[in-house]
Amino acid sequence: MKFLVYIFNLILLFNVCHFAQEEDRIELSSITFIGNETFFDGDLTAVIQSEESPMWLWTFLNSFTFLGSPPNYFDSSSISIDLISLKSFYSVNGFFKAEINYSFEIDTSAKSADLIYYIKENSPFDFHSVQFPGLEELNDWIKSNIEDYLEYPASERYSQEKVQKKNDDIITYLKNNGYMFVTYDSSIVKIDTSNSKIDLLNYFTTESFYRYNDIQIDKTGDASSQVSYDLIKYITNINVGDTYRKNELSKSRLRLARTGLFSSINLNGISHGQDSIAGKAQLQITGTVTPMNELSPQIFADNELGYFNLGVGASYVRKNFLGDARKLTIRASFRINDVANIDLDSDYFFNALQSEVELSAIVDQPFLFSRNVAGRLELYLKSYNIESVDYQNYGANFNSAVDMPSYTFINLLSPYLRFDRLSYNIPYFEDKGEPTTVSPRTFTTSLGAEIGSANTDNLFFPREGRNISLISEFSSASVKWDEKNLTTNEVTKNVDSVGLYLKFQLTWGSYYTVSRDRNSIFALKLKSGYIQMLSGDQSLVSPNQTFFAGGSNSVRGWRARELIPPDQGFGDLFPPSLNEELKIRGGTFLLEGSFEFRRRFKEDFGYVLFLDYGNTWNGADQFQWNEVAVAIGTGVRYYSPIAPFRLDFGFKLYDPKDLKYIYEAPFLETMVINFGIGEAF
Repeated sequence: MKFLVYIFNLILLFNVCHFAQEEDRIELSSITFIGNETFFDGDLTAVIQSEESPMWLWTFLNSFTFLGSPPNYFDSSSISIDLISLKSFYSVNGFFKAEINYSFEIDTSAKSADLIYYIKENSPFDFHSVQFPGLEELNDWIKSNIEDYLEYPASERYSQEKVQKKNDDIITYLKNNGYMFVTYDSSIVKIDTSNSKIDLLNYFTTESFYRYNDIQIDKTGDASSQVSYDLIKYITNINVGDTYRKNELSKSRLRLARTGLFSSINLNGISHGQDSIAGKAQLQITGTVTPMNELSPQIFADNELGYFNLGVGASYVRKNFLGDARKLTIRASFRINDVANIDLDSDYFFNALQSEVELSAIVDQPFLFSRNVAGRLELYLKSYNIESVDYQNYGANFNSAVDMPSYTFINLLSPYLRFDRLSYNIPYFEDKGEPTTVSPRTFTTSLGAEIGSANTDNLFFPREGRNISLISEFSSASVKWDEKNLTTNEVTKNVDSVGLYLKFQLTWGSYYTVSRDRNSIFALKLKSGYIQMLSGDQSLVSPNQTFFAGGSNSVRGWRARELIPPDQGFGDLFPPSLNEELKIRGGTFLLEGSFEFRRRFKEDFGYVLFLDYGNTWNGADQFQWNEVAVAIGTGVRYYSPIAPFRLDFGFKLYDPKDLKYIYEAPFLETMVINFGIGEAF
């Protein structure tokens, strides 16, 4: 017992000493740069070791949760490292004569310190002469194509980063044009301090220019005999006599991997001995062929329809279906929609449960018309319910994907043709006091394309870059409505009409790093959609082609499909309030967006703060600013190896339905919990 008391007192003493030490430490409240005319403060902050303490809110949150950030303390020993880092930063950017000094002020009563760096940049050093030893023997045609990388204007300030980028561009171009073993060796910088000029020598070794004189294929696996050498060669699209191009190897590897025929595939250009001297290369293709037939059970989660859904299913895959690397997939699935909002009351559970059964058959063609175009044909049959309305949906969708150059602004192009039939039944409502049922049916034919531009640096947690998508389509909708009196069983109204319309949807997202460790991100999203009728009324647009807002990927203070226009354009077929209750149709104009701060910590976890806004209307002319819903909230993230999983708590900051702000309504009534897979955008 005495031993336990001794241990307890020792632990208590340790903690008292620890917190006493914490109390004596000085927080670094600010870092100021004076005299930096060429670079922003953020550029300099990113290279030094000292770091400002975060704002009080973050330190407060961190004191009792995993959110926020701990305080940063003043350490005078870091100043010498900061000076070296700043001097180095200025030197590699052409300011070889930069002078840097410092001072600091400590407020003992507030236990805070202010650190100041004084910078005198002096004149920058410009390029005088630049030479490229090792590139002299390149022919004039190649030199003309890399001319931009060889030119350095005499008035341009020296920058090590610019030099490295141009050298990398030279290497990339030469490797994509026959020079398989080209290397960048080193750079020598000669500094003329009297004239503030730089003489630069960039050394390269090009070696020989290579063409393929042989193709060697090595395939293994139990099903290797079912994939012919000719098929592999055709998909690869590299022939004897072709010039070695590194980028073509990457494209060929992607085409082969996309077929699903291989569990691993690799392409390399090799050359040895006399062949190397003669500029002859061998294309070596090695791959492991997977079994041609696969049958697998599935447990899955998705965000279709804006809900968080869970389901089970099974799929059969036949690879190399009818030859030419086609893939046939037959899938059956059952899922429960909107799992987060299931009513567990036994009296209402089965009536309120939203579920879906789906059967589909998909044929993937890795090359269509040419090796740079892939195609997919999908046949589908779905039966699902939303609220108390049952839907039957079937159709066919053919889309193609065109390989676009990665260096162009538009690097996504996917034309499509879709046939879709949707029917649903509203079992009961009252029309002029009479019990009535209605059974609308819509057959939609759409021809369209998606074009996009993406240059984000990471799929799951983008730190910089953009994602832009524009979907445009021309559609015709053949609509039939039958309204039946439940008392007399007579059809009281009948609609048989055709509408034509154009549909556009633009989504733009941008990502910016706002912290030195690149784990704090500011993200923006803007999304807009519009349907323009060419003939007929907008009520002819199929409900599943209209726009909805709300849900885990939209305005997160509202559930999916909650933000729809209150004035539905159905003529006198049935009351608008019925659609608002059953959430059958969305609007023909959509505007929504998000501002989001993302912070990742401990590698696999993160949190977000967000503000979402948006709504839908029946036509752009119906848009009003006071009808834009606004939500704020926070959420947590788990970044698994397969995808991020998220839990978001959204709050209605401003509700356009009753024109109330968050402080005018019970707090918990404004909250919506959203589960999701992947980031919200």
